Amino acid sequence: MSVSDPSSGRTFIWIITCLLFISIIAGGACLVAYMVLPESEIASWLPMLGVSLVCLPWAFWFLTFLYRFFSRCCGFRVGGGGNGGSVNLARNHDANGACQSLKGGELNRASSVASHESQMPLSRSMA
Repeated sequence: MSVSDPSSGRTFIWIITCLLFISIIAGGACLVAYMVLPESEIASWLPMLGVSLVCLPWAFWFLTFLYRFFSRCCGFRVGGGGNGGSVNLARNHDANGACQSLKGGELNRASSVASHESQMPLSRSMA
């Protein structure tokens, strides 16, 4: 199984951001054309198209919110680049190779026992 490139996620974010920005610009242009053009030249679909294009990023945000809400409630995620800022479950192997589960608080204690990086700024300021 091949490992995916971590920078590909950033590329998709930039592509989606550009598409949503273009949607806002095009929708704004449709609404400006609706206000500027004389009434006889205005198509009846122009204001509807403009509002739809301007509202597209809001619909995208709302659907993303619903996806994240229901995926956390139901306990599943499609895709998997990262943990979204929360640590639910991690695995730790003991000396015999058995896999043990660590909850979030235990994981923080286990990783902070071996690391003294958080004490470096304090020791520098006290010197």
